[in-house]
Amino acid sequence: MNENRMISRMKDWGGSPMAKLLVTVFIALLLLIPVAAIKDLMWERENRRDEAVNQVIDQWGGWQYLTGPVLAVPVEEEYEEHYNDRVEKGIINHYLYILPDSLKIDASMDTQIREKGIFKIELYTGDFTLTGSFTRPANPLWDLNRSKVIWEDARLILGMGDVKGLSRDVVLDWDGSSPAFQGGTSGTKLLPEGIWAPVEINHEGSTAFTMNVSLKGGGSIRFFPMGGETEVSVNSDWISPGFTGAFIPTQRELSEEGFSAGWTIQSLARNYPQFWIDDNVTWQDINGSGFGVDFVSPVDGYFKSHRAVKYSLLFIFLPFVTLFLFEIFAAGKLHPLQYIMIGLAVVIFFLLLLTFSEHMAFNTAYLVAAAGSALLISFYTGAVLKSPVKGGLMAGLMGLLYLYLYMALASEDYALLIGSLGLFIMLAGVMIFTRKINWYEIGEK
Repeated sequence: MNENRMISRMKDWGGSPMAKLLVTVFIALLLLIPVAAIKDLMWERENRRDEAVNQVIDQWGGWQYLTGPVLAVPVEEEYEEHYNDRVEKGIINHYLYILPDSLKIDASMDTQIREKGIFKIELYTGDFTLTGSFTRPANPLWDLNRSKVIWEDARLILGMGDVKGLSRDVVLDWDGSSPAFQGGTSGTKLLPEGIWAPVEINHEGSTAFTMNVSLKGGGSIRFFPMGGETEVSVNSDWISPGFTGAFIPTQRELSEEGFSAGWTIQSLARNYPQFWIDDNVTWQDINGSGFGVDFVSPVDGYFKSHRAVKYSLLFIFLPFVTLFLFEIFAAGKLHPLQYIMIGLAVVIFFLLLLTFSEHMAFNTAYLVAAAGSALLISFYTGAVLKSPVKGGLMAGLMGLLYLYLYMALASEDYALLIGSLGLFIMLAGVMIFTRKINWYEIGEK
Protein backbone atom coordinates (compact mmCIF):
# COMPACT_ATOMS: atom_id res chain seq x y z
CA MET A 1 0.00 0.00 0.00
CA ASN A 2 2.76 2.43 1.02
CA GLU A 3 4.82 1.40 -2.01
CA ASN A 4 1.95 2.15 -4.41
CA ARG A 5 1.40 5.53 -2.74
CA MET A 6 5.11 6.41 -3.17
CA ILE A 7 5.04 5.44 -6.84
CA SER A 8 1.90 7.53 -7.32
CA ARG A 9 3.57 10.56 -5.72
CA MET A 10 6.64 10.10 -7.90
CA LYS A 11 4.44 10.02 -11.00
CA ASP A 12 2.63 13.15 -9.85
CA TRP A 13 5.95 14.89 -9.17
CA GLY A 14 7.28 13.82 -12.54
CA GLY A 15 4.27 15.40 -14.22
CA SER A 16 4.33 18.66 -12.28
CA PRO A 17 5.59 21.88 -13.87
CA MET A 18 8.16 22.34 -11.09
CA ALA A 19 9.67 18.90 -11.69
CA LYS A 20 9.83 19.50 -15.44
CA LEU A 21 11.43 22.88 -14.85
CA LEU A 22 14.07 21.43 -12.53
CA VAL A 23 14.88 18.65 -14.99
CA THR A 24 15.09 21.18 -17.83
CA VAL A 25 17.47 23.42 -15.85
CA PHE A 26 19.61 20.40 -14.96
CA ILE A 27 19.86 19.37 -18.62
CA ALA A 28 20.75 22.93 -19.64
CA LEU A 29 23.54 23.05 -17.08
CA LEU A 30 24.70 19.60 -18.16
CA LEU A 31 25.07 20.87 -21.72
CA LEU A 32 27.66 23.38 -20.51
CA ILE A 33 30.10 20.46 -20.44
CA PRO A 34 30.28 20.15 -24.26
CA VAL A 35 30.27 23.96 -24.44
CA ALA A 36 33.41 23.99 -22.27
CA ALA A 37 34.99 21.40 -24.56
CA ILE A 38 34.28 23.63 -27.57
CA LYS A 39 35.85 26.60 -25.76
CA ASP A 40 38.99 24.54 -25.16
CA LEU A 41 39.02 23.56 -28.82
CA MET A 42 38.80 27.23 -29.80
CA TRP A 43 41.86 28.05 -27.71
CA GLU A 44 43.71 25.06 -29.14
CA ARG A 45 42.98 26.07 -32.72
CA GLU A 46 43.90 29.70 -32.03
CA ASN A 47 47.19 28.64 -30.44
CA ARG A 48 47.91 26.48 -33.47
CA ARG A 49 47.21 29.48 -35.71
CA ASP A 50 49.55 31.64 -33.62
CA GLU A 51 52.30 29.01 -33.86
CA ALA A 52 51.94 28.94 -37.65
CA VAL A 53 52.00 32.75 -37.82
CA ASN A 54 55.08 33.03 -35.62
CA GLN A 55 56.91 30.34 -37.58
CA VAL A 56 56.29 31.95 -40.98
CA ILE A 57 57.05 35.49 -39.74
CA ASP A 58 60.24 34.28 -38.06
CA GLN A 59 61.37 32.58 -41.27
CA TRP A 60 60.50 35.62 -43.38
CA GLY A 61 62.19 38.28 -41.28
CA GLY A 62 60.75 38.44 -37.79
CA TRP A 63 58.69 40.92 -35.78
CA GLN A 64 60.47 44.11 -36.69
CA TYR A 65 61.22 47.43 -35.09
CA LEU A 66 63.71 50.21 -35.82
CA THR A 67 65.55 51.84 -32.92
CA GLY A 68 67.84 54.78 -33.38
CA PRO A 69 70.23 55.50 -34.78
CA VAL A 70 72.25 56.03 -31.59
CA LEU A 71 75.83 57.21 -31.22
CA ALA A 72 77.89 55.11 -28.81
CA VAL A 73 81.20 56.68 -27.79
CA PRO A 74 83.71 54.90 -25.53
CA VAL A 75 84.69 56.66 -22.30
CA GLU A 76 87.73 55.85 -20.16
CA GLU A 77 87.55 56.70 -16.47
CA GLU A 78 90.75 56.61 -14.43
CA TYR A 79 90.53 55.47 -10.85
CA GLU A 80 92.82 55.08 -7.85
CA GLU A 81 92.43 52.58 -5.01
CA HIS A 82 94.44 53.47 -1.90
CA TYR A 83 95.63 50.61 0.26
CA ASN A 84 97.88 50.83 3.34
CA ASP A 85 101.21 51.26 1.64
CA ARG A 86 100.30 51.26 -2.01
CA VAL A 87 98.06 52.86 -4.65
CA GLU A 88 96.35 50.80 -7.35
CA LYS A 89 95.44 52.63 -10.57
CA GLY A 90 93.27 51.45 -13.42
CA ILE A 91 90.71 52.33 -16.08
CA ILE A 92 86.96 51.70 -16.12
CA ASN A 93 85.37 51.59 -19.57
CA HIS A 94 82.01 53.26 -20.14
CA TYR A 95 79.85 54.20 -23.10
CA LEU A 96 78.39 57.61 -23.78
CA TYR A 97 75.12 57.31 -25.72
CA ILE A 98 73.95 60.27 -27.81
CA LEU A 99 70.61 60.58 -29.60
CA PRO A 100 70.03 62.63 -32.77
CA ASP A 101 68.84 66.24 -32.55
CA SER A 102 66.30 65.45 -35.23
CA LEU A 103 65.09 62.20 -36.76
CA LYS A 104 62.80 61.69 -39.71
CA ILE A 105 61.71 58.24 -40.90
CA ASP A 106 59.86 57.71 -44.17
CA ALA A 107 58.52 54.17 -44.55
CA SER A 108 56.96 52.61 -47.64
CA MET A 109 55.62 49.12 -46.96
CA ASP A 110 54.20 46.57 -49.39
CA THR A 111 52.26 43.68 -47.89
CA GLN A 112 51.58 40.15 -49.05
CA ILE A 113 49.70 37.11 -47.78
CA ARG A 114 51.44 33.77 -47.29
CA GLU A 115 49.61 30.55 -46.42
CA LYS A 116 50.64 27.77 -44.10
CA GLY A 117 48.06 25.02 -44.17
CA ILE A 118 44.67 26.67 -43.70
CA PHE A 119 46.15 29.77 -42.06
CA LYS A 120 46.93 33.07 -43.77
CA ILE A 121 49.82 35.20 -42.54
CA GLU A 122 50.37 38.91 -43.23
CA LEU A 123 53.95 39.77 -44.27
CA TYR A 124 55.57 42.94 -45.55
CA THR A 125 58.65 44.33 -47.26
CA GLY A 126 59.52 47.86 -46.20
CA ASP A 127 61.86 50.54 -47.52
CA PHE A 128 62.87 52.97 -44.77
CA THR A 129 64.71 56.26 -45.23
CA LEU A 130 66.16 57.73 -42.03
CA THR A 131 67.50 61.29 -42.01
CA GLY A 132 68.65 63.53 -39.19
CA SER A 133 71.63 65.08 -37.45
CA PHE A 134 73.79 64.73 -34.35
CA THR A 135 75.45 67.42 -32.26
CA ARG A 136 78.34 66.72 -29.92
CA PRO A 137 77.27 67.52 -26.31
CA ALA A 138 79.17 70.39 -24.70
CA ASN A 139 79.57 68.67 -21.31
CA PRO A 140 78.63 64.99 -21.56
CA LEU A 141 80.52 63.75 -18.46
CA TRP A 142 79.02 65.83 -15.66
CA ASP A 143 78.81 62.73 -13.43
CA LEU A 144 82.25 61.21 -14.16
CA ASN A 145 85.52 62.60 -12.82
CA ARG A 146 88.95 62.06 -14.38
CA SER A 147 87.36 60.70 -17.56
CA LYS A 148 88.15 61.00 -21.24
CA VAL A 149 85.80 60.59 -24.21
CA ILE A 150 87.34 58.66 -27.10
CA TRP A 151 85.56 60.60 -29.86
CA GLU A 152 87.65 59.02 -32.62
CA ASP A 153 86.24 55.59 -31.69
CA ALA A 154 82.57 56.57 -32.02
CA ARG A 155 80.17 54.15 -33.65
CA LEU A 156 76.65 54.56 -35.00
CA ILE A 157 74.21 51.83 -33.92
CA LEU A 158 70.87 51.02 -35.53
CA GLY A 159 68.68 48.59 -33.59
CA MET A 160 66.13 46.30 -35.19
CA GLY A 161 63.93 43.38 -34.24
CA ASP A 162 65.74 40.76 -36.33
CA VAL A 163 68.72 41.43 -38.58
CA LYS A 164 67.87 38.49 -40.83
CA GLY A 165 65.04 40.64 -42.16
CA LEU A 166 67.56 42.88 -43.96
CA SER A 167 67.01 42.28 -47.67
CA ARG A 168 69.84 44.59 -48.88
CA ASP A 169 72.92 46.25 -47.46
CA VAL A 170 72.15 49.36 -45.43
CA VAL A 171 73.48 52.44 -47.22
CA LEU A 172 74.74 55.23 -44.93
CA ASP A 173 75.64 58.78 -45.91
CA TRP A 174 77.45 60.23 -42.88
CA ASP A 175 78.27 63.87 -43.55
CA GLY A 176 79.47 63.00 -47.06
CA SER A 177 81.26 59.75 -46.20
CA SER A 178 79.90 56.21 -46.57
CA PRO A 179 81.08 53.99 -43.70
CA ALA A 180 80.09 50.33 -43.96
CA PHE A 181 77.83 48.68 -41.43
CA GLN A 182 78.79 45.57 -39.52
CA GLY A 183 76.66 43.04 -37.68
CA GLY A 184 75.98 43.30 -33.95
CA THR A 185 75.93 46.25 -31.58
CA SER A 186 79.72 46.61 -31.17
CA GLY A 187 79.84 45.34 -27.61
CA THR A 188 77.34 47.86 -26.28
CA LYS A 189 74.48 46.61 -24.14
CA LEU A 190 71.82 49.22 -24.87
CA LEU A 191 70.06 47.51 -27.79
CA PRO A 192 69.35 43.77 -28.03
CA GLU A 193 70.10 43.41 -31.74
CA GLY A 194 71.22 45.58 -34.62
CA ILE A 195 74.08 46.78 -36.81
CA TRP A 196 76.83 49.38 -36.35
CA ALA A 197 79.28 51.49 -38.32
CA PRO A 198 82.39 53.49 -37.26
CA VAL A 199 81.85 57.23 -37.73
CA GLU A 200 83.64 60.53 -37.18
CA ILE A 201 81.91 63.29 -35.22
CA ASN A 202 82.35 66.96 -36.02
CA HIS A 203 83.83 68.85 -33.09
CA GLU A 204 81.85 71.93 -34.05
CA GLY A 205 78.38 72.11 -35.49
CA SER A 206 76.16 69.17 -36.37
CA THR A 207 76.71 66.03 -38.39
CA ALA A 208 73.99 65.09 -40.88
CA PHE A 209 73.17 61.54 -41.87
CA THR A 210 70.93 59.63 -44.26
CA MET A 211 70.47 55.88 -44.37
CA ASN A 212 68.34 53.57 -46.47
CA VAL A 213 67.12 50.33 -44.93
CA SER A 214 65.19 47.53 -46.66
CA LEU A 215 63.57 45.30 -44.08
CA LYS A 216 61.27 42.29 -44.23
CA GLY A 217 58.94 41.35 -41.42
CA GLY A 218 55.42 40.49 -40.46
CA GLY A 219 52.65 41.23 -38.03
CA SER A 220 53.76 44.71 -36.99
CA ILE A 221 56.37 47.43 -37.26
CA ARG A 222 57.45 49.65 -34.37
CA PHE A 223 59.46 52.85 -34.03
CA PHE A 224 60.89 54.84 -31.13
CA PRO A 225 61.08 58.61 -30.53
CA MET A 226 64.88 58.77 -30.46
CA GLY A 227 65.25 62.30 -31.85
CA GLY A 228 64.99 65.68 -30.19
CA GLU A 229 62.08 65.84 -32.59
CA THR A 230 60.96 62.61 -34.24
CA GLU A 231 58.84 62.51 -37.39
CA VAL A 232 57.63 59.19 -38.75
CA SER A 233 55.61 58.72 -41.92
CA VAL A 234 54.26 55.29 -42.97
CA ASN A 235 52.56 54.45 -46.27
CA SER A 236 51.26 50.97 -47.03
CA ASP A 237 48.77 49.07 -49.18
CA TRP A 238 47.32 47.28 -46.11
CA ILE A 239 43.66 48.26 -45.61
CA SER A 240 43.13 47.41 -41.93
CA PRO A 241 45.98 48.81 -39.80
CA GLY A 242 45.92 48.93 -36.04
CA PHE A 243 47.85 51.80 -34.44
CA THR A 244 49.45 50.74 -31.19
CA GLY A 245 52.00 51.79 -28.62
CA ALA A 246 52.72 54.88 -26.55
CA PHE A 247 51.71 57.38 -29.25
CA ILE A 248 48.87 57.50 -31.77
CA PRO A 249 49.31 59.12 -35.20
CA THR A 250 48.91 62.87 -35.41
CA GLN A 251 47.47 62.33 -38.87
CA ARG A 252 46.20 59.26 -40.68
CA GLU A 253 44.25 58.43 -43.81
CA LEU A 254 42.54 55.14 -44.65
CA SER A 255 41.21 54.05 -48.02
CA GLU A 256 40.57 50.94 -50.08
CA GLU A 257 44.08 51.32 -51.54
CA GLY A 258 45.80 51.29 -48.14
CA PHE A 259 46.70 53.78 -45.45
CA SER A 260 49.10 56.56 -44.55
CA ALA A 261 49.94 57.72 -41.05
CA GLY A 262 52.29 60.21 -39.46
CA TRP A 263 53.68 60.89 -35.99
CA THR A 264 55.47 63.98 -34.67
CA ILE A 265 56.95 63.51 -31.19
CA GLN A 266 59.08 65.83 -29.07
CA SER A 267 61.84 64.55 -26.77
CA LEU A 268 60.00 65.89 -23.69
CA ALA A 269 57.25 63.34 -24.36
CA ARG A 270 59.56 60.43 -23.54
CA ASN A 271 61.18 59.41 -20.25
CA TYR A 272 64.89 59.50 -21.19
CA PRO A 273 67.34 62.30 -22.12
CA GLN A 274 69.34 63.10 -25.25
CA PHE A 275 72.54 61.58 -23.88
CA TRP A 276 73.62 59.47 -20.91
CA ILE A 277 76.30 57.16 -19.57
CA ASP A 278 76.02 53.34 -19.55
CA ASP A 279 72.81 51.94 -18.08
CA ASN A 280 71.36 55.23 -16.81
CA VAL A 281 68.89 54.47 -19.59
CA THR A 282 68.08 50.84 -20.41
CA TRP A 283 66.35 49.02 -23.24
CA GLN A 284 63.28 48.68 -21.02
CA ASP A 285 63.04 52.49 -20.79
CA ILE A 286 63.29 52.87 -24.56
CA ASN A 287 61.00 49.94 -25.31
CA GLY A 288 58.20 51.52 -23.28
CA SER A 289 58.11 54.50 -25.66
CA GLY A 290 57.55 52.41 -28.79
CA PHE A 291 54.73 53.04 -31.25
CA GLY A 292 53.74 51.76 -34.65
CA VAL A 293 51.37 49.72 -36.77
CA ASP A 294 49.87 46.25 -36.43
CA PHE A 295 48.99 44.61 -39.75
CA VAL A 296 45.88 42.97 -38.38
CA SER A 297 43.47 40.69 -40.20
CA PRO A 298 40.21 42.48 -41.13
CA VAL A 299 38.17 39.65 -39.58
CA ASP A 300 39.46 37.38 -36.83
CA GLY A 301 37.20 34.32 -36.81
CA TYR A 302 38.63 33.04 -33.53
CA PHE A 303 37.98 36.32 -31.75
CA LYS A 304 34.34 36.38 -32.88
CA SER A 305 33.88 32.69 -32.12
CA HIS A 306 35.09 33.31 -28.56
CA ARG A 307 32.59 36.13 -28.22
CA ALA A 308 29.77 34.03 -29.69
CA VAL A 309 30.22 31.10 -27.30
CA LYS A 310 29.69 33.47 -24.35
CA TYR A 311 26.01 33.48 -25.36
CA SER A 312 25.76 29.67 -25.26
CA LEU A 313 23.72 29.50 -22.04
CA LEU A 314 21.12 31.86 -23.48
CA PHE A 315 20.93 29.79 -26.68
CA ILE A 316 20.31 26.67 -24.59
CA PHE A 317 17.77 28.09 -22.15
CA LEU A 318 15.50 29.99 -24.55
CA PRO A 319 14.66 26.98 -26.79
CA PHE A 320 14.15 24.92 -23.63
CA VAL A 321 11.71 27.52 -22.26
CA THR A 322 9.86 27.40 -25.58
CA LEU A 323 9.65 23.59 -25.48
CA PHE A 324 8.50 23.77 -21.87
CA LEU A 325 5.67 26.13 -22.84
CA PHE A 326 4.76 23.90 -25.80
CA GLU A 327 4.33 21.03 -23.32
CA ILE A 328 2.13 23.09 -21.02
CA PHE A 329 -0.15 24.60 -23.62
CA ALA A 330 -0.39 21.51 -25.82
CA ALA A 331 -0.64 19.12 -22.85
CA GLY A 332 2.04 17.00 -24.49
CA LYS A 333 5.18 15.45 -23.12
CA LEU A 334 8.80 15.52 -24.18
CA HIS A 335 11.28 13.03 -22.84
CA PRO A 336 14.44 14.46 -21.20
CA LEU A 337 16.46 12.73 -23.90
CA GLN A 338 14.63 14.82 -26.51
CA TYR A 339 15.60 17.97 -24.63
CA ILE A 340 19.20 16.76 -24.68
CA MET A 341 19.07 16.14 -28.44
CA ILE A 342 17.77 19.65 -29.11
CA GLY A 343 20.33 21.12 -26.70
CA LEU A 344 23.15 19.33 -28.50
CA ALA A 345 21.89 20.72 -31.80
CA VAL A 346 22.15 24.20 -30.24
CA VAL A 347 25.67 23.54 -28.96
CA ILE A 348 26.86 22.10 -32.28
CA PHE A 349 26.27 25.54 -33.85
CA PHE A 350 29.32 26.93 -32.05
CA LEU A 351 31.47 24.04 -33.26
CA LEU A 352 30.26 24.53 -36.84
CA LEU A 353 30.95 28.26 -36.58
CA LEU A 354 34.53 27.61 -35.48
CA THR A 355 35.09 24.98 -38.17
CA PHE A 356 33.61 26.91 -41.10
CA SER A 357 35.28 30.21 -40.12
CA GLU A 358 38.68 28.57 -40.68
CA HIS A 359 37.80 27.88 -44.32
CA MET A 360 35.57 30.77 -45.40
CA ALA A 361 34.65 34.34 -44.54
CA PHE A 362 33.20 34.67 -41.05
CA ASN A 363 29.86 36.06 -42.23
CA THR A 364 29.42 33.15 -44.63
CA ALA A 365 30.46 30.68 -41.94
CA TYR A 366 27.95 32.20 -39.53
CA LEU A 367 25.13 31.99 -42.08
CA VAL A 368 25.85 28.34 -42.92
CA ALA A 369 26.20 27.27 -39.27
CA ALA A 370 23.10 29.18 -38.15
CA ALA A 371 20.95 27.90 -41.03
CA GLY A 372 22.00 24.30 -40.46
CA SER A 373 21.42 24.43 -36.72
CA ALA A 374 18.06 26.23 -36.99
CA LEU A 375 16.74 23.82 -39.63
CA LEU A 376 17.80 20.77 -37.63
CA ILE A 377 16.20 22.06 -34.42
CA SER A 378 12.95 23.09 -36.10
CA PHE A 379 12.67 19.78 -38.00
CA TYR A 380 13.23 17.72 -34.85
CA THR A 381 10.84 19.86 -32.78
CA GLY A 382 8.07 19.53 -35.36
CA ALA A 383 8.64 15.77 -35.61
CA VAL A 384 8.62 14.94 -31.88
CA LEU A 385 5.66 17.23 -31.16
CA LYS A 386 3.89 16.07 -34.35
CA SER A 387 3.22 19.70 -35.23
CA PRO A 388 4.78 21.46 -38.25
CA VAL A 389 3.45 24.72 -36.81
CA LYS A 390 5.49 24.31 -33.64
CA GLY A 391 8.50 23.37 -35.76
CA GLY A 392 8.01 26.57 -37.74
CA LEU A 393 7.71 28.61 -34.54
CA MET A 394 10.95 27.10 -33.30
CA ALA A 395 12.64 27.96 -36.62
CA GLY A 396 11.47 31.56 -36.25
CA LEU A 397 12.73 31.72 -32.67
CA MET A 398 16.16 30.35 -33.60
CA GLY A 399 16.35 32.73 -36.54
CA LEU A 400 15.72 35.70 -34.24
CA LEU A 401 18.30 34.39 -31.78
CA TYR A 402 20.96 34.04 -34.47
CA LEU A 403 20.12 37.50 -35.83
CA TYR A 404 20.45 38.94 -32.32
CA LEU A 405 23.83 37.27 -31.84
CA TYR A 406 25.05 38.44 -35.24
CA MET A 407 24.17 42.04 -34.39
CA ALA A 408 26.04 41.74 -31.07
CA LEU A 409 29.12 40.31 -32.81
CA ALA A 410 29.05 42.83 -35.66
CA SER A 411 28.92 45.84 -33.33
CA GLU A 412 31.76 45.35 -30.86
CA ASP A 413 31.45 48.86 -29.39
CA TYR A 414 27.73 48.41 -28.67
CA ALA A 415 27.79 44.68 -27.88
CA LEU A 416 26.96 45.20 -24.19
CA LEU A 417 24.06 47.51 -25.04
CA ILE A 418 22.66 45.12 -27.65
CA GLY A 419 23.14 42.15 -25.33
CA SER A 420 21.45 43.81 -22.36
CA LEU A 421 18.49 45.08 -24.39
CA GLY A 422 18.12 41.68 -26.04
CA LEU A 423 18.00 39.87 -22.70
CA PHE A 424 15.49 42.39 -21.36
CA ILE A 425 13.21 41.97 -24.38
CA MET A 426 13.40 38.16 -24.19
CA LEU A 427 12.60 38.12 -20.48
CA ALA A 428 9.77 40.59 -20.99
CA GLY A 429 8.36 38.43 -23.79
CA VAL A 430 8.36 35.29 -21.62
CA MET A 431 6.77 37.17 -18.70
CA ILE A 432 4.06 38.70 -20.88
CA PHE A 433 3.36 35.42 -22.65
CA THR A 434 2.99 33.47 -19.39
CA ARG A 435 1.33 36.18 -17.28
CA LYS A 436 -2.13 34.52 -17.32
CA ILE A 437 -0.98 30.97 -16.64
CA ASN A 438 -2.26 29.51 -13.37
CA TRP A 439 0.67 27.34 -12.39
CA TYR A 440 -1.19 25.81 -9.41
CA GLU A 441 -4.02 24.72 -11.68
CA ILE A 442 -1.60 23.19 -14.18
CA GLY A 443 0.09 21.29 -11.36
CA GLU A 444 -3.24 19.88 -10.17
CA LYS A 445 -4.10 18.74 -13.69
